[in-house]
Amino acid sequence: MLLIRRLLLALALLFAAPVWAVPALWQVGSGDRTVMLYGTIHALPNGPDWLTPAAASAFAAADALVVEVVFPDNPAEMAGALGRLALLPAPSPILDRVPTDLRPKLAALIAGSGLPASAFDGMKSWYAAITLVQLELARAGLDPAAGVDVTLIARARAAGRRLVPLESVEGQLKLFDALPEADQRLLLAAAVAESGDAAGQLQALVKAWEAGDVERILKDFDDSSLSPAMHEALFRRRNAAWADWIANALKAPGRHFMAVGAAHMAGPDSVIAMLGARGIAVRRVE
Repeated sequence: MLLIRRLLLALALLFAAPVWAVPALWQVGSGDRTVMLYGTIHALPNGPDWLTPAAASAFAAADALVVEVVFPDNPAEMAGALGRLALLPAPSPILDRVPTDLRPKLAALIAGSGLPASAFDGMKSWYAAITLVQLELARAGLDPAAGVDVTLIARARAAGRRLVPLESVEGQLKLFDALPEADQRLLLAAAVAESGDAAGQLQALVKAWEAGDVERILKDFDDSSLSPAMHEALFRRRNAAWADWIANALKAPGRHFMAVGAAHMAGPDSVIAMLGARGIAVRRVE
């Protein structure tokens, strides 16, 4: 199934990137009314800098860094948001929420997670799915603190640069919380079915990202396995809002470096395509 691979892009989960990565970079506008659009992978192992000279120059010239979300420094704030949106009011057996043939595998994953089964029973189905994927990739030794967004945010703060979040933490969680339970269970079943293979499946995504090959991302990570509700919530609606943000930003002087997930740059509903539909020229830089 392609579902979890596409979901990982949306959730900004854990990937590995080689030293020679040349991620895609676009320019919208010109002069003092410019938005540089950078497709990201949101967590990486520690290693050499992945910014190319062109991307580093664009970042240095920007007045503001625009990202999907800025997570709170206080872990209690994140825990509070999860408590409000990711947990059930009353526990429901997690095994009952996947097809019968997947229940033994889910039970084994929970047993190996280090978390009690009761913790999963208390999670909403979408959050249980995300937790399973995060646990599997964390076991591969990947570090979200080394991700593109986290690194750029730290550099922007050190330089005294303005930070512009496109979404709030609660807003991102609500994208999943608003999904119908049937779709949430589809995510959960996909996470279970693909466990053990997710890290290997991501290697193709890594190769596409490192080459800035958005066409390959579209081909290999087509979202046909997403339900219409999930595609609308996770991609089309958000991409439309971000394209509107860019259009409005170009109306006033300002140089922006906008770093958002690479999945949002590929396909007919991408940010790039939606800018074109609005008559806004986009030039590929890298």
